[in-house]
Amino acid sequence: MPSNPKLKMMVASTVYHFEDHLRQICAVLSGFGYDVLNSHIGTIPLHPGRSNRDICISAARECDVFLGIIRPFYGSGKVGPRSITHEECLEAVRLRKPRWFLVHRDVTFARQLLKPYIYRTDGTRTRFKLKKNSVMDDIRVIDLYDDVIQNNVPLKKRKGHWAQEFYQMDEVLSHVECQFRDTGRIRRICEEM
Repeated sequence: MPSNPKLKMMVASTVYHFEDHLRQICAVLSGFGYDVLNSHIGTIPLHPGRSNRDICISAARECDVFLGIIRPFYGSGKVGPRSITHEECLEAVRLRKPRWFLVHRDVTFARQLLKPYIYRTDGTRTRFKLKKNSVMDDIRVIDLYDDVIQNNVPLKKRKGHWAQEFYQMDEVLSHVECQFRDTGRIRRICEEM
C-alpha cells in the first residue's frame, strides 16, 4: 500500500444540464491526483441493498475532502424535505469535513432579490414558495446556500462557510485549480482538521 494514498474527494452537485461540466471538473481533480467520488461519473461505490440517498450520504461521510456545487436547480433526487445533494452538503458541514463550495450567481442573486419575501425581520424563514421556472426550479436551493454559509450561526462562530460565487465554467475551473492543485496543502488541511 502506498505511504500516501490518494485523497478521496467527493464532488456533490445536481446533474441535469451540468453533465459535461461535472465531467470536466472531475477530470481536472483526478488529474491533480485525487480519487474523485461523484455519482454522475459513476465513481461512488454502490450497494444494492441501500437507497441512493444512503449511498450518497455514506460517500460524503467517507471522503477526505468535499466539494459542493450549488446551482439554481435543486435536483431530481428529492427524498423527504431535502434533495440528496442538500443532504450530502449538510453531512459535510455536520462532520466538519474539509470542504469547499461553489455557488452559481443566480442563487446569490435570487437570495438577495427574494430576501423580503423569504425572511421575516427577525431572520427566520417564511413559508414563501417559488413556482418552478427556467431560472430556478426550487426555493430550497437558497436554503441549501444558507446552510452552507451557516446563515443561522453568529458570524464570529462560523468556520468553513466560504461559498465561491461563479457564473461561467472558466470561473469554476480557476477556483478548482487555485484550491486543489497543491495536494500537499490539502493533505495538511485534512490533517489539521
